[in-house]
Amino acid sequence: MSPPGEDALRAHVLVVSDDDGIRDEARFGFAPDLEVALARDARDALRQMEAEVPAVAVIDLHTGSAGGFALCKDMDQDPRLRDVPVMMLLNRDQDRWLAQQAGAKLIRTKPIDTSDLVADTLSLIS
Repeated sequence: MSPPGEDALRAHVLVVSDDDGIRDEARFGFAPDLEVALARDARDALRQMEAEVPAVAVIDLHTGSAGGFALCKDMDQDPRLRDVPVMMLLNRDQDRWLAQQAGAKLIRTKPIDTSDLVADTLSLIS
């Protein structure tokens, strides 16, 4: 059992991608004091965010069912989720405008190094 207050200090990060490489980087790259949840698509991500609002969401633009753009728009319509900072991962730089329109606070093009993924995510938490 965690000491009182410890859970409040533990940041929750949600990574939404159907890219196994990104999921592995997220699974193994973050320090143990961060709670990292993984979702393969927008529907799974929304389900998880209903249970717990993340401190930050890392969303792959071209992921699963509805895609990262639609997920960000859905988050913007939910008062609980609209202020969650989003780092959007792109397959190509040409999609930067889409990521900006989706409201991403930080935009990166894949491939992304694990240390950069972690550092960028942490920068959005503080």
